[in-house]
Amino acid sequence: MPAKRTISISPKASALIGSLRGLGYSPETALADLIDNSITAGASTVSIDLQWNGGVPVAAILDNGHGMNEERLADALRLGGDGPHGKRADSDLGRFGMGLKTASLSQSRRLTVVTKTTGALSSAFLDVAVVEARGWIALVPQSLPDQPFVAELQNRSTGTVVIWDQIDELSGLAGLSKEAFHLRLEDIRAHLGMVFHRFIGGDATRLDIALNGRLIRAWDPFQASHPATREMPSERIRHAGSSFLVKPYVLPHRDRFTNEAEYHAAGGPGGWGARQGFYVYRSKRLLVAGSWLGLGGARTWTRDEASRLARVLIDLPTGLDRDWRIDVRKSQARPPGALRARLTAIAGRCREEAREVFAFRGQGPRVRGAPHTAPAVWLATQGPKGPQYRINRDHPVIVACRQSAAGVRSFNAVLSIIERSVPVERIWLDVSESEGAEVPTLDAEEIGQLTDQLAELGRTLPASMTIDQRIDVLLLNLPGDLTELRISLTHKLRGHP
Repeated sequence: MPAKRTISISPKASALIGSLRGLGYSPETALADLIDNSITAGASTVSIDLQWNGGVPVAAILDNGHGMNEERLADALRLGGDGPHGKRADSDLGRFGMGLKTASLSQSRRLTVVTKTTGALSSAFLDVAVVEARGWIALVPQSLPDQPFVAELQNRSTGTVVIWDQIDELSGLAGLSKEAFHLRLEDIRAHLGMVFHRFIGGDATRLDIALNGRLIRAWDPFQASHPATREMPSERIRHAGSSFLVKPYVLPHRDRFTNEAEYHAAGGPGGWGARQGFYVYRSKRLLVAGSWLGLGGARTWTRDEASRLARVLIDLPTGLDRDWRIDVRKSQARPPGALRARLTAIAGRCREEAREVFAFRGQGPRVRGAPHTAPAVWLATQGPKGPQYRINRDHPVIVACRQSAAGVRSFNAVLSIIERSVPVERIWLDVSESEGAEVPTLDAEEIGQLTDQLAELGRTLPASMTIDQRIDVLLLNLPGDLTELRISLTHKLRGHP
């Protein structure tokens, strides 16, 4: 449609900058955005200095990337930058050209950048008060900030320092007590170790990140090095002229970890319940850390206890940003409609496998020599009124007890009472609230009592069964580490003192 004339609708700087400051960054997501820029600049080290400063925090971030000249620095401070439609290299973790500004100004009222390339230093700063009064301008300082990272940069050939001054209440850091501030630092460590785990200790270009002089450790969501982690078959999906990898994992049950500390660490920031689902990466940088992405067919999946062990990796290239609707903060992604059915099918199989591991405590040969085909004590069946749980009447121990019972009918009645009185809802609630059923640990007295009870049961089993077969049948369905119990029971059934 031809225009008669134009009307200027330039945004009002004072209003727009206030809106941009409220995009919802947390300190950890804001820092992650700056680290993205460091990776794009080819940095191999990033140092973060974040100090309480008597309740008025100050922050600085130093990298050893290739730095910028003044012209490139001006582009970096300009809202929009190259924009979301510009072609980006695989190592370029930028998206909208907004991160440096929006992330920094969400935490502080003044952003200062000091950068060095080919031996030349450049510096400029954005001040919210100046933008509100004079519009979108950056200022060149008369002298460099008196900050240790700036002094360190001067002795390097290249690199960049970003400084946050006047950190205010929007950040969630200002006004905290010293103890609360240091607890937030641990949250930041955990988040960065999760988001950049493939750079810190995985298959991406190596990057060392230090917070207040301490290196951040990687957290692998898939626990790939754990021997009980199940790697399901991966699939490569083609879409929009590109392709990406989908790889499901089923993590180990609680009783496959050596101790509680290891188990809770494997759960990740927020715990096991919050960390189930899809893990969406963009050029090996984690965007979404556990979400079912609105999938699930007619009934959208939610986080539930049965799926807590299911985690699915999606490895996207930068060329699919638009199709996956990556947001400004790079913390959300939504799959294209054409892929929803296939992703639902892949994740559905993973959830089913995870449910089996969760329900049966990841049972395998926890007892040396125990066969996988040993009968289960409990059977789950789907009845007209929903799932039903029954004691296996054909289990050798049950058969032996029934034969030795005074009355078969009375014995069956006892089993029926047990089956119908199991407090399923109470058990489920307790397990949910305690982040999974704890691994039973037996002390010496409990091992002695259980050994006597199991030995008595073992003697009622058919004479055709060897002692090892009897022990396998008695122990396979019991959770936890059964090494000492097996040794004790073996001695008892063989007649040793």
